[in-house]
Amino acid sequence: MVDLTNKGTAACTLQGFPGVDLHGNANGRQGYTWSLERQSARYAAVTLQPGQTGHFSIIYLPDHSASGDMTVNKLVITPPNDYTQAELTWNQSVLLQDGATRPGTYITPVVSGS
Repeated sequence: MVDLTNKGTAACTLQGFPGVDLHGNANGRQGYTWSLERQSARYAAVTLQPGQTGHFSIIYLPDHSASGDMTVNKLVITPPNDYTQAELTWNQSVLLQDGATRPGTYITPVVSGS
């Protein structure tokens, strides 16, 4: 789960899905980027007062093979309807499914609370 906190002085509204890119090494290539798919789910606008928090989840299939399909070292997150990005360190081996029509790794919409 990833928390998004309103650090501003006015209310803000988030609606929908953030953008999430996994950065790391995949299939012997360094600097690989995988933009995650969005869950097929309904969503509603979430209004956050200053200091309030909303969240979304990253559902992923861990890779248990010795080679590691994708070794992630960074997440780049773009909140819904925004252009600013946050970079987070995330050391995880993930089963690479960037060509799948229904990948088992995806993101959920933003909801209120933490």
